[in-house]
Amino acid sequence: MHQLTKVKKSDILEKNRRWSMFTYLKMKNFKSFKEISIDLQNKKDEFKHIIAIYGANGSGKSTIVEAFLTLEKTLGTMRVKDMLLDLLNNKITPPDDIPIKQEMMLEFIKTRLASSTVEKIIDEYKMINTTEPMMLEFGFIINGSTGSYLMEFDNSDLIRERLEYKILKNRGCCFDIEEDKVEINSNIFESAEFLEEIKRQIQMYWGKHTFLSILQHEMDDKSATYVNSNISPNLMNILTEFNSISYKTASNREDNSIYASPVFANLEGGTIEKSEEKNLDKIEQFINEFFISLFDDVNKAFYHREEKNGKIRYSLFLNKRIDALDFDIDFRYESSGTQEILNLLPYLMVAITGKCVIIDEFGNGIHDLMAAKLMKAVSQNIKGQLIITTHNTLIMDHSNIKPDALYFIFNGLEGKKVKCVTDVEERLHPNYNYRNRYFNNELYADGLPKNADFDFSEFAKLYG
Repeated sequence: MHQLTKVKKSDILEKNRRWSMFTYLKMKNFKSFKEISIDLQNKKDEFKHIIAIYGANGSGKSTIVEAFLTLEKTLGTMRVKDMLLDLLNNKITPPDDIPIKQEMMLEFIKTRLASSTVEKIIDEYKMINTTEPMMLEFGFIINGSTGSYLMEFDNSDLIRERLEYKILKNRGCCFDIEEDKVEINSNIFESAEFLEEIKRQIQMYWGKHTFLSILQHEMDDKSATYVNSNISPNLMNILTEFNSISYKTASNREDNSIYASPVFANLEGGTIEKSEEKNLDKIEQFINEFFISLFDDVNKAFYHREEKNGKIRYSLFLNKRIDALDFDIDFRYESSGTQEILNLLPYLMVAITGKCVIIDEFGNGIHDLMAAKLMKAVSQNIKGQLIITTHNTLIMDHSNIKPDALYFIFNGLEGKKVKCVTDVEERLHPNYNYRNRYFNNELYADGLPKNADFDFSEFAKLYG
């Protein structure tokens, strides 16, 4: 079953934990963005709990999400390396009933190994036809302290990596690494011997892997006692919180960091230990109340359960009124939109309880008004941070989110820009309908799809 924890952490860190949030994002030569900075703080320099990003198709909304997702990808390159190298070193052979040549299997593994490096990330995201470096910089707040993390890439390698965060009591440079220099603040480690070992690993791996990925590998590979005795709590906070960020995208649907319990790994159905049944009861009660509130034809949501050998197999059903009769319907047969609502629930709950969640194409396949209702419920309870891209404009005026949560991608003569509504409007007004202004005010013209009239008559003649 999926587990919430991705890295080993001390009990002290877990007990005193407060959550990580993004305060800004900077990009250079990242896909379609030449150079851009997105401020995610309000006028009081506090992080915004909700950020909703709008733009025309192909404007770059998903690219912003991919910038954040790159943070996760770079953290995991050493994990993939280890996994694939284990396969190579153990010379694993395919089963007898699957006649695959050993050479072919090894070549496949080598290919996967090569595709999981920094080089692959660069190939996927660096702006086409530029000789300038690709850069990402993330501003963040972790445990009440601000920080920044910068990565810079050439055409094949990481060429600079810098982290600023609280070292002892004050913010400072934790490390700043380039091809020809390695500057590491010794206070981020508890052991001088461990620091020297890390420097040796930097010589071997840095460039194809980030420094944070190397440290992540140490946390994954070693015992909690070893990690706690060698890595400072502040640096552990960085790795722990970066790994706890949840992403929901078309290419990253299995995000294990969202699961607070095995049941959350599959709300539709699965198998759990008998000891998890109390969690199943609580989740069942919530889902029941949730679906009854959303759908007029739902009488009850419940789990059908079968117990065997100390395990419970469960599957979600909806009792629905159809033509004045009640039927129990397996949730697998519900519409894709209804299933998407269920898929969203773990992410929304995680954001509400205090973590950072990033969702691409929020509300896709869900009725606009229902998606707005979901966002309204989140906005009333959120303690964490929810960053979404969406086409659903009803969220602007039917969800009670603050106007400064609205961001727009503009494609003008001066190039591509991302602006908060506070950058567009001279002043915010409580009586403004920002959805109407988005569609009808010239201030937002460059943030809308191109206004064009289509004449299909000539095209239709091709099918004459």
